Amino acid sequence: MSMNLVVLTGRLTRDPELKYSASGTAYCRFSLAVNRAFQKDQTDFINCVAFGKTAELVGEYLRKGRLAGVQGRIQTDVFESNGEKKYNTSVSVEKIEFLESKGNSEPSFEKATGKTAETNEPTSSIDFDDEEEFPF
Repeated sequence: MSMNLVVLTGRLTRDPELKYSASGTAYCRFSLAVNRAFQKDQTDFINCVAFGKTAELVGEYLRKGRLAGVQGRIQTDVFESNGEKKYNTSVSVEKIEFLESKGNSEPSFEKATGKTAETNEPTSSIDFDDEEEFPF
């Protein structure tokens, strides 16, 4: 048995980039700054990509500096550039929680709807839909 599961909490390092593919599917790229639990002075910068409705919600509600919780899987893409094989590793977002709002003037998606943003894509047989908070 193998498992590919990532759970992160961090702050966006830049505004999300919402785009649409030629087939009309929304996708959104963003990066999270995640502090290491036992090494406070070290931060990892994790590239993430969301698809579909989740991508549209991320593009609408999140901005640089906002705190977000992400659940997904590691994905490595291989491409060729100038005859060289290159690799790009990112987190393919399956679920996201907006953990703070900009203030009272602009409520977060979660506060406005009482829901978290999730993709409609099939996932593994493990049920991740419980509404528990992240354990950290």
